[in-house]
Amino acid sequence: MTVLPTIPFVEQDENALLAHLKAEGASEDMRRVALDLHRDGLATIDLVNDETLALCDQATAELEPAYLKPGKINRVQDAWRRSPAVRRLATDKRITDFLRLAYGREPFAFQTLNFLFGSQQGAHSDVTHFHAEPARFMCGVWLALEDVYEDAGALLYYPGSHKLPLMTPPNMGITKDAPTKQDYNEKGGQTLHALVAEHGLELAVGLPKKGQAMIWAANLFHGGTKRTHPDRTRRSLVTHFFFKGCLYHTPMTSGTTINRHSVRLPADISTGQWQWPSRDGRPVMPQWRTLAAAMNYRLQRNPICFP
Repeated sequence: MTVLPTIPFVEQDENALLAHLKAEGASEDMRRVALDLHRDGLATIDLVNDETLALCDQATAELEPAYLKPGKINRVQDAWRRSPAVRRLATDKRITDFLRLAYGREPFAFQTLNFLFGSQQGAHSDVTHFHAEPARFMCGVWLALEDVYEDAGALLYYPGSHKLPLMTPPNMGITKDAPTKQDYNEKGGQTLHALVAEHGLELAVGLPKKGQAMIWAANLFHGGTKRTHPDRTRRSLVTHFFFKGCLYHTPMTSGTTINRHSVRLPADISTGQWQWPSRDGRPVMPQWRTLAAAMNYRLQRNPICFP
């Protein structure tokens, strides 16, 4: 019986990671990506070939009607439900093969976000929004659908920040059993910037070319730079991944104990089916509100558009 790791290999010490990569016969390229991810919390993987570039163009065309809806639409969540190209890019075998190698568990994509322009979002950690038990079995993949220029609002991040304390409400000083979004907004940025200053972390910017993808660790502090060229697009696809055999939850709306988690019922984009959360190999029942919302969302099958 295979024993699943309780800490992702890429989040263990470097010697343990190197031993794992050697045992798995990892290629030199995959070894480089894994070591970059281990060190910085972000690594670039090149997916460029004729098929990928064609899918980038197809995804752009399939999403254009969403951006033309009334209002200033910039972000489309779960376009994979309607766009075959987005679904294929989000489940690219080269990405899932690497994640399986780096984390030691079976990955599955559970959410996509497509952007027309740069988000200009403040630095944050995904752990606050998507988390797993065992910890750190979550990651993001940012795929450029076109060449990215800094004046369009590029991805910003703090290399090494993924190794800092997890950005969960208790680590931000939030001790309520029912924290609110306001609690997070007040404490999150303050805690993050204090940690950045304390550890002397420096800002970096990612500028991938069309067809390149940046993979980042769950706790990496990241966001978007300001757009100084307001008309320049930054078409991109962000895919969030969980790993099988974990409990999935939302820390920002969870209590301070494991029994008060806001348990998630994520979709597996590759199949369209739910991936049931579990703890210690046993299924965990989400709250009835979560079940009802998941059923309703599944029936509608419509992506969600945001400004």
